Amino acid sequence: MAKQPPVPASNTSPSVENAPKPQRPKPRTATPNALEVNAPLISSEVHSSVVPSAMKGSYLTVDPRMDSSDITVKFGAKEAPELLLEDLVDSSGESGARDIDIPLDYLTTLMGFTALISYTGRSQGQVAASLVKEVRISFYPESESEELAPRQLHEKLLHNTPTYDMNDHPGNETVLVPLHPLAKAGDKVYCTAVTKQDAPPHTFYTVIYDHLLTEEDVASGTPLRPEIARGWLARRKPWRSITLQSAWITSGLPAKPYADVDPHLETRLPRNALEVQRRRTAALIVAPELDLPPPRLKESVEYNGEWWLNPELTREGGHVEALNLDTYAGDRVCFYVNGPGYGRKLLDCVTIEHDGDLPAVTLSPCIVACFFDKSMTLTYTLAFNDNEQQSPGQVVSVSAPQFPHPDIEEATRGTLDLRTFSENAMAKVPVWAYAECSNQCWMWATGEHEDGSAYRFDILAGVAVIDDWKAHGVDAPIRRSDLQKLADCSTFTLHFAVAFCDASTLANAQVFPSQVFNIEQEPLVLPEPSVTEAVGSDLTAWNGRGGVHVEVNYVGNNPKHSISVCWRKQDDTCWPLISKPGSTVGPVIFALPPEAVIEGMGKTIPITYTVATACKLQTSLPLNLNISLPTRLETPNVLEATPPNTQNAILDTRIFAGNANSHEDPMWFLRAGQKCRLRATGTDKNDTPYTFDIYADRTITPQEVTEGVTYPVLRTDLDKLKDNTNLTLTFSVATDASLNENVVCPSRTLIVRVITLVTEDFTTTLPGYFPAGSPAQTPTMTITARSGIVGIHAASPAVPGMTSGNAIALSCSTGTEGPTPSQSVDLFLKREYLRVRFAFTRNAYYGVCYFYGRNGELLGTRSGLSINSWVDFSAPDGKLINKISVVSQQHSYLDSFQFYY
Repeated sequence: MAKQPPVPASNTSPSVENAPKPQRPKPRTATPNALEVNAPLISSEVHSSVVPSAMKGSYLTVDPRMDSSDITVKFGAKEAPELLLEDLVDSSGESGARDIDIPLDYLTTLMGFTALISYTGRSQGQVAASLVKEVRISFYPESESEELAPRQLHEKLLHNTPTYDMNDHPGNETVLVPLHPLAKAGDKVYCTAVTKQDAPPHTFYTVIYDHLLTEEDVASGTPLRPEIARGWLARRKPWRSITLQSAWITSGLPAKPYADVDPHLETRLPRNALEVQRRRTAALIVAPELDLPPPRLKESVEYNGEWWLNPELTREGGHVEALNLDTYAGDRVCFYVNGPGYGRKLLDCVTIEHDGDLPAVTLSPCIVACFFDKSMTLTYTLAFNDNEQQSPGQVVSVSAPQFPHPDIEEATRGTLDLRTFSENAMAKVPVWAYAECSNQCWMWATGEHEDGSAYRFDILAGVAVIDDWKAHGVDAPIRRSDLQKLADCSTFTLHFAVAFCDASTLANAQVFPSQVFNIEQEPLVLPEPSVTEAVGSDLTAWNGRGGVHVEVNYVGNNPKHSISVCWRKQDDTCWPLISKPGSTVGPVIFALPPEAVIEGMGKTIPITYTVATACKLQTSLPLNLNISLPTRLETPNVLEATPPNTQNAILDTRIFAGNANSHEDPMWFLRAGQKCRLRATGTDKNDTPYTFDIYADRTITPQEVTEGVTYPVLRTDLDKLKDNTNLTLTFSVATDASLNENVVCPSRTLIVRVITLVTEDFTTTLPGYFPAGSPAQTPTMTITARSGIVGIHAASPAVPGMTSGNAIALSCSTGTEGPTPSQSVDLFLKREYLRVRFAFTRNAYYGVCYFYGRNGELLGTRSGLSINSWVDFSAPDGKLINKISVVSQQHSYLDSFQFYY
């Protein structure tokens, strides 16, 4: 109901603004030795009373004996000693019966009281105190109360009877409470309405109570406009009357409880209030229909013009209230809820015990759960006086709670790895909001198969939510066989849904937030690969001359896999091969070129393959492939050997000049870049084994792959061999580009015929001079001068590297400088030679050397030589050197002879 101001207890004392301030009572004792003078005269007093109409302009007159000094006037209320007004001090300076104005608010404050008025001052120079004047200050009599009586705004004359008909307007009824002409700020106004005046007890309604007038109220002069609640009026019995009565307290004193009087005299106005004598009564026509406010769910919030409920606030239940409903004792309020798919249901009823009680009932959590993601409509009925009315509905949109997401106990940081456990997985859902209201639940997973097709499987399908789940959450096993059907390294989503209220299908259930997991299947079983051209782990090199094929196959092979093969090389890297996708129709085949086989000949090659899925790599067991050495091998040759390409052929170094030439015929496995070696093993001139490399670590060129490997055999190496001994040539090649020859070809054995070197440095010949016709003997030759003298002694100057110790000295008797007469010296060799080489120093003037055969035929000459030079001459084919003749015109030297046979 509308709030009615209570009647304050008599011991309360609210402050009053803008009114004379009551003072603390003081003893009113006669002034000692004061001269008593007459009581003041009040100008507006008539028959010991002052009526409101005469109050304006009132003044008092003092005794004519008063001096011109200040006069202090005191005011009080006989019936209320606690009401004291501030003293008035007149300082006009007049002597005699001076007039002193009485403030109007002093008189209005004292309305309803007997005013006690006295003054003090001086008379004839003495302190003077007047007698006390008692005068009644009246409120408005009945004759002046017609315009002061409150009335209803919608009161009308019906059949000459003042009537108030509730049907004439909606809402509360306004009461007009006029201000009396002398009203001032701080005055308090009271008004009550009463019905059932035909028989006690009457029914009262407090229209306004203890209303403190403001300066604005007084300045406007318009009536106050309090209201009577329509709800109170609607509950009145029809065809009764309603009477308004009002009162004022102008003194600023607190209101006292209404007087305990006979019921027919009861007004419910403060007993110390000044009642307006006129009371207005009107016939009452009741309209019981009310404009009821909609109910409100206390936990709901208005948002964007709509009401919303966060169900987190109603987990223990909600509270439905008829907020702003004007209630009165005896009312019966019943609350209802309904919504889509949910029939109207009574929540509870409330009987009002006291006027103004707030009707409220509890909304159970399980009813809230019926409306998740829906709207509920709340209503109530109000019943009084055999009349029941329906409130408008309050639509509340109910959000879904923050449900937890399902989880899997075996998952780690969002990944379910089947390698980490061997049994079924366990799905869990923590206890959720409103779990006690659940009836059925569903759990399922969605993902994809290895071939990319969609895959869904159920874990729980419309299963009743048992009490244990409501208290502790759901535990449900996920079959391992279902998980194994998911694509490896894919994601799958775990779903959970619960039905509340009467829902029984998944379509009507509340779907919880889903949880996405990565899944890793158990490791693939990867057998070792196979080589098509091999028998098991053995490969004949010749069978791989055109390359080989590595086959990969395993259970679970599918196009989403990426397969890479590693044919391990000697440097521990893999032969470069492009990865291939897996296959569901057969093995995946990788082709390797012949070079892979060639590099691995004579070795064991580990071959593995690695399967890359979306989240992991797995490598197979190795196939340790044993590759044989090649069997179709060529034997090296020396092109100068006779007959060609024949074992034990003759290599006669005496019948050709310069180096010999080796040759290795092409073989199917030779490749450019391979390192090869040709090693020769024989016997040196001291009968000790002698081995030398014709070439080592030599890189085969692209041309040699097709034409064969050719390389010179140095004569310097051949000359070290003993004549008529075996020379064995062995060709080897490192097919893996290393320096370790893994293929060794059959050896070629040749019989070597070599030139023998004989030296002559005159170390064993005694020095001396030998004239023409007198020969000088050395181990290798006979020296005879045709003219002049030839000597055996050290060269002067010596030429390092060309002369050492004794030498043949030419033209010894002719001096050492300038040209000398030509001298011819013959060197008769003690055996025949193929080649002769010696040093000729200080040959300044036209020295010439002549070489002769056994029959004296000239084989050749050497002339135009530099001062210090090497003379080198080889006999033509089929000829041998028998004699050397030297012609010189300078004292020169011959030394360091080398003879080859």
